[in-house]
Amino acid sequence: MDLRQYTRLLRAHWLLIATSVVVCVAGASAFAFTRTPVYEARSQLFVSNGVPANLSDAYVGSLFTQQRVVSYALLMAGPAVAQGVINDLGLPETVQQLQDKIRVSVPSGTVLIDLTVKDRSPQRAEDIAAALDRRFAGLVNTLETTQQGQKSSVKVSVTSPPQLPTQPISPRKSLFVLLGALLGLVLGVGGAVLREAFRRRIRDGDEAKAVAGVPVLGHLLKPSNDPDRLVALHDPMSGQAEAYRRLRTNLGPLGSANGLRTLVVSSVGDDDGTAEVAANLGVVLAQAGHSVLLVDANLRRPELAELMGLFAPLGGLSSVLKNDLPLEMALRSVADNLPIKVLGSAPLLSDRSGLSDASPSDLLASPRFEAVLAELSRLADIIIFDAPPLLAATDAAVLARLTSGVLLVTRAGTTTVDQLESAVEALRAVNAKLVGLVMRRTRGGLR
Repeated sequence: MDLRQYTRLLRAHWLLIATSVVVCVAGASAFAFTRTPVYEARSQLFVSNGVPANLSDAYVGSLFTQQRVVSYALLMAGPAVAQGVINDLGLPETVQQLQDKIRVSVPSGTVLIDLTVKDRSPQRAEDIAAALDRRFAGLVNTLETTQQGQKSSVKVSVTSPPQLPTQPISPRKSLFVLLGALLGLVLGVGGAVLREAFRRRIRDGDEAKAVAGVPVLGHLLKPSNDPDRLVALHDPMSGQAEAYRRLRTNLGPLGSANGLRTLVVSSVGDDDGTAEVAANLGVVLAQAGHSVLLVDANLRRPELAELMGLFAPLGGLSSVLKNDLPLEMALRSVADNLPIKVLGSAPLLSDRSGLSDASPSDLLASPRFEAVLAELSRLADIIIFDAPPLLAATDAAVLARLTSGVLLVTRAGTTTVDQLESAVEALRAVNAKLVGLVMRRTRGGLR
């Protein structure tokens, strides 16, 4: 996936991602705030070997102390010192439990001993560290005293006494919250990617625009299976008729030398209502003063003439192309007060002898159709073709190559990303111009 696809994915699934982050942050916060805090007290001890008489004695004494200090560290965390601290402070822990709280280390090349004590009580952590320092110093003094009663030459000094800790070392609540947010983001984006992989349906206009690379020029809320689908003519004051007028405006210049004169209305999938879009767009263009020709180029399942209230199953584009029917005999008027005419069609079917009509794509790619198109261009300002779905047959692509532009109809929640990408690629393959999209069944009303 490239950056554009990730951006579209984040915009399409932002609610899922945000919910995942909120849930994980809440869970991490609950876990952190319900854990018992742990405090840490630290001290440092310095081990020396008396006062040297000369430099040679000092060197030998330093080596001796460095060799012994590691053993001293093991003694400090040993059971004897731990038991003594338990007795001194009256602790309820066992020797093993206390040893689990103690960490002793020796920095390399030094005669220092670092002591760390962890406990749920800050005061108890300090007390245990102080008691360990005292007990350890006493133990070393006892072990290094000779039998003749000479005083030990090894001295243990507390160079950094333990201090009362004021802040717990765990749980680190801010870290838990940050990790929760990162986990939520990862899970949210991962869920969005999986959802996109399994679903991959166009949800809104922004997503459709990102996939197709062209704007959505019209949003139609009313489903196409309403009893009266020619709303621009029969219900011009409705919101749906206004949506078609907005589509007319968004299409830009039409009928002029630099504008669209021949427009194909096709779709991504079946039953996307291209005939309804073409018919209503033609009506609002005629209402704006343009002379319009509506041509049913869906030779497989023609319905434009019937939708416009015209019934001429034996005439239309199919007869013009196959039987050289004159255009004047095939054209039908819709309303006396509107400059709009319709060139319907009849379906191409196989006959009983097993011989079939020429394929629709062959008819649309024939020189005869190019001649008919040139003749149609002289009869009206704007010609709108209703074409079959791009992915169902090559008819629409063939037609798109010969016209000024294509208006592609999609359905929110039904058209998939793969379908829209394939439809756009089919148009690019024939160098057709995709002028924009029409999205049906858009939530949130008409825009």
